[in-house]
Amino acid sequence: MVIRNTIPEKERYALSRLRQILNESGLMRAYLYVTRITCGKKGCRCRLGGRNRHIAWYIMQSNKGKPQRKYIPFNRLDEVRQWVRRYNEVIKLLEQISEEYWKRLIQRTNKRGR
Repeated sequence: MVIRNTIPEKERYALSRLRQILNESGLMRAYLYVTRITCGKKGCRCRLGGRNRHIAWYIMQSNKGKPQRKYIPFNRLDEVRQWVRRYNEVIKLLEQISEEYWKRLIQRTNKRGR
């Protein structure tokens, strides 16, 4: 067991926040983007093109080198946005933790004269 005072504050915060995120539901490696589409209905204004087309949200992800995209209904947009945000925050926190351990390793090796 590591004594709390021996862990630097920045690392302690990152580990704590990481645990909180991993206890929440939903995490996704992808990005959201918006585009304008034509729905195909005969009398719809979207057939005029340009700004008249409908706004549609998609999520994009690369899987084994191949891009995958999925339409996101507007009523699920906030939920999916949160999943993507959580993933990005986890990556950022892992980078911070890794940086702290890198610094610690450098300090220990410098003390030994290597």
